[in-house]
Amino acid sequence: MSNSNPFGEDNPFADPSIQRVTENVQVTQRSLDDYNPFAQNNIQTKPAAIIPTSGNSSSQPMPSNAQTFQPQPNNSYQPPPVYTPSSAQSKQPLNLTDIEKQQQELDRRAAELDRREQLMNTPLGGEKNFPPLPSWCPGPFKPCYYQDINREIPAEFQKWVRLLFYLWIFHACVLGFNILAALVVLISGGSRSVSTFALSIVFFILFTPLSYVCWFRPAYKGFRSDSSINFMLFFFMFFIQTIFSIIICFSGTWFCGLLLMISTFSHGSAGSIVAGIFVLFATIGFICLAAADLLMLMKIHALYRNTGASFEKAQKEFATNVMTNKNVQTAAATVVTESARVAMQQQAQSYGAK
Repeated sequence: MSNSNPFGEDNPFADPSIQRVTENVQVTQRSLDDYNPFAQNNIQTKPAAIIPTSGNSSSQPMPSNAQTFQPQPNNSYQPPPVYTPSSAQSKQPLNLTDIEKQQQELDRRAAELDRREQLMNTPLGGEKNFPPLPSWCPGPFKPCYYQDINREIPAEFQKWVRLLFYLWIFHACVLGFNILAALVVLISGGSRSVSTFALSIVFFILFTPLSYVCWFRPAYKGFRSDSSINFMLFFFMFFIQTIFSIIICFSGTWFCGLLLMISTFSHGSAGSIVAGIFVLFATIGFICLAAADLLMLMKIHALYRNTGASFEKAQKEFATNVMTNKNVQTAAATVVTESARVAMQQQAQSYGAK
């Protein structure tokens, strides 16, 4: 094998045309390395890079209409606008009222979730706390019910349960003032004052706990567990309470009503006028009670209807509760067993007689 050079020369890079191309490439590379489009001066100090298309084109002059690469002047660069809080607020102002409302709604939902979580983790009811009697009271005078509106009643119904509880307190206060008015009438020597005073005490002792048990507790349990049976019981008893409050306003013997006020003022004496003023305040209290009872009855009935409840639902709930109640099941089983035993005894006696 011969060691002859296939290019015909000892050094192929010694050719003048190849050397010129190499020099042009180096100049172009240096121009691209030194180019800075963000320089502060507007005058281009470095020569523009000219990339030849072939080896022989480096020796040919560039045509006059040839386009060369000219970088854009540095002053044409436009930086983005600077963010300022004032400009952002002028374009889209913040509505603090909406933010506060949203925060209040979130707080309300968080409180409701906490309440439901407590109800899930702990059973309903607790240590009896109502009526709030002191611990030193004797045995029969102890709290009989557990009542906690914030814990047991859903948030959307707590307002109305509190109003109903305040209405019950107002009933007790008016009945208590009725005793005072009847006492003043008794001191002034009014007609039939003894019976009015005695009945006022009886009605206060009797109606105050009965009203709590008969219509406030059913409404409380109805809102607590969405029980249609308790709502129906409340509507029935509270309707009777409303009718009774309207009748009381015109009473003349049993309560300090409108007729007793007219009778007391008709005596004309100073003591009768003072007693009549007390009876007048008691009558105003009974009138306010009747109006408040009627409004509360209408409002709770509207809330009950908005929940989608009906009398049919109450019937189904009653049937379900009765059938699943262990006491009812035990009593029914006892009745059936006793009836079967009596029937067998009668049949045995009939066979013995034959």
